[in-house]
Amino acid sequence: MHNISMRYTHTLKVLEQCQIAPPTGSVPQTSLRLTFFDLAELDIDPPLRCLYFYRLQCSKTHFMQSILPGMKRSLSVTLQHFFPFAGYLSWSPQSVMPEIIYCDGDSVSFTVAESNFSFNHICGNHLRDTNEFAPLATHLVPRSSTTAAVQYPLLALRVTLFPDSGICVGQTFNHVAADGMSATHFMKFWASVCSNLGGEAKGLLSHSLPSFDRTTIIDPHGIEKAYLNYLKKIKITQHSFILPTIPTDPVHDKVVATFIMDSQSIEKLKKWILKRTIKINPYFILTSVGVTCAYVWVCLIKALESVNVRGNSREHILIPVDSRTRLVPALPVTYFGNCLISCVTTINKNVLVGEDGIVIAAEMIGKAIQTTCNKVLDGAEKLLDNFSSLASERLIAISGSPKLGLYDVNFGWGKPKKFEIMSAYDDYGLITLAEFGGNADRGLEISVTLKNLEMDAFASLFHDTLNNLLKGSSAMPLLSKL
Repeated sequence: MHNISMRYTHTLKVLEQCQIAPPTGSVPQTSLRLTFFDLAELDIDPPLRCLYFYRLQCSKTHFMQSILPGMKRSLSVTLQHFFPFAGYLSWSPQSVMPEIIYCDGDSVSFTVAESNFSFNHICGNHLRDTNEFAPLATHLVPRSSTTAAVQYPLLALRVTLFPDSGICVGQTFNHVAADGMSATHFMKFWASVCSNLGGEAKGLLSHSLPSFDRTTIIDPHGIEKAYLNYLKKIKITQHSFILPTIPTDPVHDKVVATFIMDSQSIEKLKKWILKRTIKINPYFILTSVGVTCAYVWVCLIKALESVNVRGNSREHILIPVDSRTRLVPALPVTYFGNCLISCVTTINKNVLVGEDGIVIAAEMIGKAIQTTCNKVLDGAEKLLDNFSSLASERLIAISGSPKLGLYDVNFGWGKPKKFEIMSAYDDYGLITLAEFGGNADRGLEISVTLKNLEMDAFASLFHDTLNNLLKGSSAMPLLSKL
């Protein structure tokens, strides 16, 4: 993989900017108190920006007259059911907890644009400049109010037409309001209304509607109190409620590329790992996500160290675990909000990049995930303090999951050609996982964001090691030296 030798010209013209609200009078004024799952995101993440690319030969006239009106009507209907996204996040001086508040007339920013950029280039797997994606997503701009509390919008959307090539639907949402499961549920619902029902809600199955019931979420360990105390310690209170935001025009020196672990490669990697772990743990169970994360983690750390050696002796990887069905009592899979527990695995760097680094990483990740799944809330009250203690060390975070069904968001133009999480460009240690081409049985997509020299090193390690493995090499020598 080579450094970028040219930059593509990206001229974007805004065609329309408006606000889309649920139908008037369809939703009463409502407030949703945050849960401890939501509180955990107040200091961790800026808004998430996701891009769905669709290949579609469509003229500007046809788009404006035939496609766009249906997208706007169906969005209004969808917001009737996902009304928190049309509201705002606020923490009044009189409240103990931040709240999501919706009032009749609240709306979502909806921008329509036209781009002359190369559609095939922007939504490929090859190396691309991260700055090329900036015009395709919008930002959440806090607004002042008549009260002392700042109001933070929770969702903004941008639809960009590439005439006669494709469409990009950009979703920016505040992580405090929703996790990936809820945000993807919203997109699937909107797309379904748009494609199948002409913008009408009639006929939608009731089990696909979001659930907002938080009364069954039990806090057995004082997690909420611990999180509020932590937020107070870092000066986030009802009297100083300021959240992380994305710079209006971020400029990055990084590139992004997507790597594929097909099902055959994953199975070979599992077998290779099992041969080395059978004497240690005969009941060791490997998952596709677990072995892929282990493999990518080792390749990534070795690539980063080959360019810029760091003195830290420990490496950390964070894998989010959806807890909806693991809580007691369980939440419905359509629960809207956050319900993630962070599973962190820590390994000494010398061990991780050693000859058996992948094996040890896979085993420790697998054990950590299994422990987290069995006891999802054990130790959760220490989560934010633990993250704070890792501030000076390298933490690689996994975003996305093949279980989200990111490629099932179909507006009637077929499955997305590509899905990207732009937030990875802002957060140095973020890796995105998705099902390969919308079919998890075919393997996984891994989107990685690095500087040019780091990407060259990572790509070489990733591809050459896999090729050696597919040829039957059991030593995997490229991973035993920097």
